Amino acid sequence: MQQTLIYTTENNNTYIYDNHLKLSLLTHPEVGNVHAQSPDVDPYYVGKYAYLKRHGFFAASEPVVFGVIDEEMVKAGIIQTLQIVFEVTDGCNLKCTYCGFGELYQDVDTRHSIDSKKINTLNAIKLLKYIFALKHESKNNTLRISFYGGEPLLNMPFIKRIVTISKELKSRKEMDIGYSMTTNATLIHKHIDFLAENDFHLLISLDGNEANHSYRVFGKNNKNSFRKVIENIDRIQRDYPEYFKRQVSFNAVLHNRNSVKEIYEFIYTRYHKIPQISELNGVEVNPDNKDCFESMFHSKQKSEADFQQEESELMNLTHEMSLLHQELHEFIKYYSMNCYAMSLSTLLNNKELFFPASTCLPFARKIFLTTRNQLLPCERIRHKYAMGKVDNDVVLDIQEITRQYTFWCDQLKKVCRNCYAYRCCGLCMFGIDNLDKLDKEGFRCGMFYDQKRFEDKLSRISSFLEKKPKDYFRILENTFIT
Repeated sequence: MQQTLIYTTENNNTYIYDNHLKLSLLTHPEVGNVHAQSPDVDPYYVGKYAYLKRHGFFAASEPVVFGVIDEEMVKAGIIQTLQIVFEVTDGCNLKCTYCGFGELYQDVDTRHSIDSKKINTLNAIKLLKYIFALKHESKNNTLRISFYGGEPLLNMPFIKRIVTISKELKSRKEMDIGYSMTTNATLIHKHIDFLAENDFHLLISLDGNEANHSYRVFGKNNKNSFRKVIENIDRIQRDYPEYFKRQVSFNAVLHNRNSVKEIYEFIYTRYHKIPQISELNGVEVNPDNKDCFESMFHSKQKSEADFQQEESELMNLTHEMSLLHQELHEFIKYYSMNCYAMSLSTLLNNKELFFPASTCLPFARKIFLTTRNQLLPCERIRHKYAMGKVDNDVVLDIQEITRQYTFWCDQLKKVCRNCYAYRCCGLCMFGIDNLDKLDKEGFRCGMFYDQKRFEDKLSRISSFLEKKPKDYFRILENTFIT
């Protein structure tokens, strides 16, 4: 059961946070001493404490109410889905050391050969037509079609076919369609005319300068792919300057050969773009390669802290991308009095409903078709959690999907109800390293927030806010919920 918390910031300011009231309050340290039942406390602060107690602080919190996933919600998620993602091929012309499908991890499909499996075009078209048909039942007429790999540009005929078919289907129903692709950019010079003509959004993998990028090597000769990637990006910027500004963005992986500073400095200086930066994935690391993983892993929080020691224009430009700013944004959205009603049921019943972890409802955001004809709610989920398939038809067993999600959620509730971050922990349940042991004794969630860990989180957020008080109002003014 969550208690009212008292914590201090880096500036030794003391705050009270009450989870039930969603209220943070600057207070005197003596109030904390009263709460801790310390002797010889000034009677004035005993009275203060009593006043706070009369107005709802330090009361026993109500039990957390978790929502229940039913078949209608699963159906609605499929009908309303915003994105179809195709695993165009599981082959790749690079052999990145930290690849999520490589030797660093266990229980994955290896995908390093250019001649690896390609997606079944007929099955992909079946899925496309299936989703377009469902859109007739939906008020949502927006759909993004995304291409993923491996390296998707190894199967360009498929991409062109899907674009053609989607345009034909679009002509029968007024639809807002967009295309996107995640690519290593080594082959993009061959296809940029088509991609620009169809206004593809390109997410290009680039880890910084040549030394930073050196884990991304060609499979055939282990040479750094950096120079080819830069040559191709420069060509897009030169030949399609407006398209480049609007539709090209970057993703970098943080590791021991780069830093947040180096990534930002190289990409922004050269291309005037602020990249996404992600840590190495720590889920299902192969025990035999654990030492290799640990030698490569670099904490984004630590790397950002080093970068933020500098007072530079670039630091200001990347401020809102920082983990601390994002943590503040999350806090205001889910843990403060400014949080919004998370569902119509919540609004009508004046009672908040939560789902365990921060897992999306199945297929509500996207539906992912693999080269093995499996259907998953996301490309980041391991294939062993497939929830449907495409064969003679699109097969999605709503009853079975609901049953499986209900099982996972029911097991997670036992953990989440005691977690101080139950409103939004930021963890997808499929990112839990030992999800297979969810119903076993001794299951542990790596993102579990006990009282001490949550107090540390609150201290971190409040310390940041004391340094950047304008961020609070900027977030309130610029966040729109639809």
